[in-house]
Amino acid sequence: MKIRKARLGDVGAIFAIRSRVRENHLSASELAERGITKAAFGKWLEQGYGIWLADLDGSAAGFAIAIPSEATLWALFVDPEFEGRGVGAALLRTAEDWLFAKGCNDISLTTGANAENRAHGFYESHGWHSTGDVENDEVEYIKSNPSLSLFDFG
Repeated sequence: MKIRKARLGDVGAIFAIRSRVRENHLSASELAERGITKAAFGKWLEQGYGIWLADLDGSAAGFAIAIPSEATLWALFVDPEFEGRGVGAALLRTAEDWLFAKGCNDISLTTGANAENRAHGFYESHGWHSTGDVENDEVEYIKSNPSLSLFDFG
């Protein structure tokens, strides 16, 4: 698997992945209604968002988008065809490391509040903690930079 910075030419693959996911599904037209368009993608690249594409077996397998000015993992999606193969974990690790390297000490994300949402277990298994805050049917998770731990029990 290869994780690389996304380019404007990747927007089609990213939108295709986003419209194929099993949970939190949005079609291309629903994305456009929310202002998530090719033009917006280009602006995000210009504004310094971290956007990565995972390539597995020559196919676009997933993507992640992080916003350093907000210390936020804004999106992480894996094509259902590639679930369970470490794509999500690799993208998550890449985005976390990048946000921490950008000086973010505490990072956050939101995901659907539905208790059956598989994302809850995924994020918790990677050291994220729910704040318990729910807004617009989204629950917030946070993670602190592990290199800033006050205690070293090593």
